[in-house]
Amino acid sequence: MKRIFLLSVFSVLLFAAHAGVTTYTFTSVKWACKVGSEQCNGTTDGWICDKEASEYMTGRTDAEGRLYSQGVSVKTGTSGAGATSVISFTNVRQMTLNFCLNSSKGRGVFYYQVGDAPYDSLIINKPATSGSGVYLRDSVLQLAKPLSGKIRFWVKCTENAININSLSIRAEEGGSTPFNTVTYQLVTSTDQLQDSDQIIIGVHQNGVNYIMGYFDEAVSSNNIHAIRGTYSADRTTVAADENAIYTLRKTTLNNEDCYYIQDELRYEEAYLVASGGQTKNRLALWTQLTDPKTYGNYGYWDIQVAPDGEAVIKNLGNSLGKYLQYNAQNSPTLFGCYATQGAQTPVCIYRRTEAIGDKPAIVAPLVNFGTALLDGNKSVGGERTITVNANQLTQDITAKLLHGDIFSVNTGTIDRDGGPLTIRYHANFTGHYIDTLLLTSGEVQTQVPVMLTVVRPLSIAEAVKQPDYTLVYLNEVEVTKKFDMYIFIRDASGSMLIWDGGNGATGKRYGAGLKNGDILKGVRGRYSNYYGVPELAPTAQWNVQTGGTADPEVAVAQPDSADVCRFLRVYGSVKDGMLKSGIFAEPVPVVDAFSISGGITEDISSTLNVIVMISHDVLQLWVVSQTIETGLEETNAETKYNSLRYNILGQPVKDDYRGITITPAGQKTLRP
Repeated sequence: MKRIFLLSVFSVLLFAAHAGVTTYTFTSVKWACKVGSEQCNGTTDGWICDKEASEYMTGRTDAEGRLYSQGVSVKTGTSGAGATSVISFTNVRQMTLNFCLNSSKGRGVFYYQVGDAPYDSLIINKPATSGSGVYLRDSVLQLAKPLSGKIRFWVKCTENAININSLSIRAEEGGSTPFNTVTYQLVTSTDQLQDSDQIIIGVHQNGVNYIMGYFDEAVSSNNIHAIRGTYSADRTTVAADENAIYTLRKTTLNNEDCYYIQDELRYEEAYLVASGGQTKNRLALWTQLTDPKTYGNYGYWDIQVAPDGEAVIKNLGNSLGKYLQYNAQNSPTLFGCYATQGAQTPVCIYRRTEAIGDKPAIVAPLVNFGTALLDGNKSVGGERTITVNANQLTQDITAKLLHGDIFSVNTGTIDRDGGPLTIRYHANFTGHYIDTLLLTSGEVQTQVPVMLTVVRPLSIAEAVKQPDYTLVYLNEVEVTKKFDMYIFIRDASGSMLIWDGGNGATGKRYGAGLKNGDILKGVRGRYSNYYGVPELAPTAQWNVQTGGTADPEVAVAQPDSADVCRFLRVYGSVKDGMLKSGIFAEPVPVVDAFSISGGITEDISSTLNVIVMISHDVLQLWVVSQTIETGLEETNAETKYNSLRYNILGQPVKDDYRGITITPAGQKTLRP
């Protein structure tokens, strides 16, 4: 069996150009510029400076791959800075301004003029969300009718700074395109996968901006390392990266459709395989697709894709680790194969879409609204505006939805050179919703998938009934105990554990600083029953309301497996690590798991606040605190306990969590 070693790296053509648009990217305070990689000379092309700006801001990239603070900075002291194009443009129909502000401030007006026509303007306001102004964004300047002549623009800044990055002009003289003609788009159905597709394997979790790199034994001989990926805001596209491109081959095995994944760009023979045998979680690149002695058909994969893009890539070989997933806990993070689906973070597939070339075309991005939450009996709605790009069309674009029951559009007509289109949704019920946006101009048509998942947040009692690895959203919950990666939570219906392994993108834990009584809103993650412990692995940051106190519930019966993760107060005495109490049929193990001050005091009556847990199939009480009952004999502990079970009228106390009524006679009755 031959391992693969790196031979060479080939470049791939990522972008193509066609007539229609010229994009000028500004490179100095005098409005010097370039088109693509070519620097304009300011004499036969480019711009003539009317008034200089104050400074040029170098582009930077944040942790999520977004570019910010780039371009010519116009501050309040340099209002009116601008330039005039060297050449005249014919039939200008549309311009696109790409700009950003500084942090959460910055506003003013961008003025533009074509030829001798009156000038027009774009009002720039500071963003609604603090800090979001630093991210580059586009504003489409649509002209009411085609205009010809030189283009002039100037900027009046009224607060802080406006940073102008580029200006794209759609006219007959245009030479480049404002949109990538080669993109990697999220796969939302297995039917979209074709033989010989070029693909990138990404992470199906918001904020985790990694993709699967190429196999390199110098980095890891056992798994494939993760590299930074640049995702779109809605994660429907990912930027091309030649260090992450694989070729998908469609084939059959035992008369069933399946796939193998090949790395053609770097190696002579290279197939993605699950090479862990019966003991390891491994993913590598080897020369054979099969190994009859040990690994079986370890180069073949079954692929299933959910409407939201989550891909289940299952190996068809003999290795114990079969499911290709992203491991955020490893350092450095990596992609490997694991025995159970959902053991690590799920993945998704991005498929290369071919260049449209120099021909009539309509290009629009896939619209994935992600997951929306229903609040009680209320309906849920939202909207998203996309940019529809077009090339060499002679008729305007009609926009309509194939079904139009859940989704709608704000207009039925888009300019033949493209423009913004807003898609809205309105839903009353949970489910997966899919529609098709039809964009048509004459004989040219593009079909764009539109998707939405609607869920209702669950109570803990509902969540613990879900299948393992289900992505669940919780109603508001309360923290009863925080210890390291353990976050115990409860609501009116039950208790469970959040296993806080941390954010794979930042390395930080979601629950840093949490305390007893904190209220968590917006908790979501993957549920699993871990050997009897109901737990949630979070996939996003939640909101925290601080300042409360969560008191333990008074135990009314000996805890059992239904009480795991519950925060209880019990009375009794500890001897040899076992708690004896009048309400227990037999002693229960107690553990100083949280290292309480001074440890657990034995042989004396006490009040214990505990978390109920299971370890190796043994029910345990993890002690949160202990209060010594002075002046009480051990036998009186039950008397004190019993005195708390009844109200002043002597009526039985109902424990709604367990579904148990305690009668004055002390007998348990299960409610139907």
